[in-house]
Amino acid sequence: MCGRIAQYSQFEVWENGLGWRCARPAAVFPSYNVTPNHSPLVLHRLGEEEAPSAEYVRWGWRPSGPYPACFVINARFDRVAKSEYYKLLWRRRRRVIVPADGWYEWPMIQGIKRPQYISRKDGPCFLAALAYWESGVAVQPEGAGFVLITDDVKGGLTDVHDSRPVVLSGVDAAAWVDPALTPRGASVLMHLHCLPAEAFQWWEVGMAVGNVLNQGKELIRSVATA
Repeated sequence: MCGRIAQYSQFEVWENGLGWRCARPAAVFPSYNVTPNHSPLVLHRLGEEEAPSAEYVRWGWRPSGPYPACFVINARFDRVAKSEYYKLLWRRRRRVIVPADGWYEWPMIQGIKRPQYISRKDGPCFLAALAYWESGVAVQPEGAGFVLITDDVKGGLTDVHDSRPVVLSGVDAAAWVDPALTPRGASVLMHLHCLPAEAFQWWEVGMAVGNVLNQGKELIRSVATA
């Protein structure tokens, strides 16, 4: 499960990674400690003109219908096309990308949960997501937001957690949000092009990241060098 991300790079890093030039908010706010129910920057092509855009969108959504008490933040990759929660979003191609510098996990080490920061070795992370949300609309539908898509971990990442976000390269992230990509094509992309464990590095960070009010680059500093 991914329940905390960092999103602090200059906006141009995200644009260059996708090969985009896009509409963006008037102000871009870096955050080293983004939690569910807050609104990180999201990259998409969901507007009427399907142009590359960036907007702040709430992390998490509340499905309508028979699930009024459910608030979800992650969706397993093997369920997005079939689950009653997500299949309509999947069919409507409501795919978005959440750019991130990394994410946090809290594995149990020697009986204590010790936070780890995970990032790519050579570039930004582009996290695959689905959004129940309308671009450019001031008053959003009830429960609007996005969910990150997660997968089982493999390789060395098993030391950190048993699941992880689906992270794509810039080229594949741009393809993910392309409205022309069919649900079947998106499924193939997600299954075959998720970056492998070898693409990442991770280290233990201080307990301060556990407080959602804390910010600053010291949150991602290795305890081994602090």
